[in-house]
Amino acid sequence: MAVGRVWVDVLTPKQVLFFKSVVDLVRKKGIAVLATSRHYREVEPLAKMHGFDLTYVGERGGKERDLQLKASLERQQNLLPLVESFAPEVSVSVASADCARISFGLGIRHVAVNDSPHSLVAGKLSLPLSYHLLTPWIIPYSAWGVFGMTRKNITRYRAVDPAAWLKRPHHANLDLALDRNRKTIVVRLEESYAPYMRGTSESWGDTVLGRLAEDFKDCNLVALCRYEDQLESIKEKYGETFIIPDEVIDGTALLKVSDVFVGMGGTMSVEAALQGVPTISAFQGDLYTERYLTSKGLLARG
Repeated sequence: MAVGRVWVDVLTPKQVLFFKSVVDLVRKKGIAVLATSRHYREVEPLAKMHGFDLTYVGERGGKERDLQLKASLERQQNLLPLVESFAPEVSVSVASADCARISFGLGIRHVAVNDSPHSLVAGKLSLPLSYHLLTPWIIPYSAWGVFGMTRKNITRYRAVDPAAWLKRPHHANLDLALDRNRKTIVVRLEESYAPYMRGTSESWGDTVLGRLAEDFKDCNLVALCRYEDQLESIKEKYGETFIIPDEVIDGTALLKVSDVFVGMGGTMSVEAALQGVPTISAFQGDLYTERYLTSKGLLARG
C-alpha cells in the first residue's frame, strides 16, 4: 500500500527523541506527516530544544484514573476533526490509546512501535486495535500475546530504541552548574503517573535519594523529575543536597558528563548504558531491555 500521509502521536520525552529522526526521514521521502502531542511538562520544551514541531492537543489529566480517562475522552474529541481533515493512510504511536482508537474508528491502519509489554494498561488500550507492531528483537513474541498480537502481526528490529537518536549528531548544550572537580551521579525519578506503578512502593524514590545523599556527599548529585508535584516534593526534601533542575534539560548531554547513572524508569537507563556510563537500575519491575543489558555487563540492578 502506497503511503502519502502519516499521523504520529508523540506523548513522552523518549518519544520526542525517537520519533524526531523518524519523522525527518519520512518527510525527506515526500510523505506528509501530522505530528501531534499533548501538553506535558517535559515534552514541550524538549521538542522545542530539538526542533520538533508538534501540534498540541489536550493533556494527560493527572495521576488519578478518572482524571486520565476524562482527559483522554476530551483529547479524542478534539483530535478527531484534525485527523479527519488530514486524512492519513497510516498512524503511528508507541501506545497511544487516543491514536489507536481514532484510527480504528476511521479505518486508518495503526502501527505501534513498542518496547514496553510491562505497560499493561497502555498496551491493552492500543495494541488490540493496532494493525502491526514493531518491537526490539530481545522481547519474545509471547510477551505480546496478552494484547492479542500474533507473530504475523509483529516485526522485530535488531536495536534498542535509544539507538534511534544516539547514532545521530547531538549538539545540545548543558546549562547546569556542576563542579567539574567532583564526580557526578544522576538520578532519574520514576514515572509516578503511569498505571504500571500502582501497587509499587511510593517511598522507594525517597529511599534511593536518601542513601545517595548520605553516602555521596562529595559528589554532584542531580535528580531529574518528571512532574511538577514530584519536582516540588523532591526539592522540599533534597533541595540542599541535590541539584534539581526546574527546567527540562537535555538528558543525553547530561549523561555525557555523568560518572554514574541511577534510573527508576527505563529509557534513560538504556541510553546511559549504551553511552558507556556505569548504570544502576532502581526500576520497580522487570524489563526485557534491562535483562539484555545486564546479560552484556552494561547495567546492574540496584
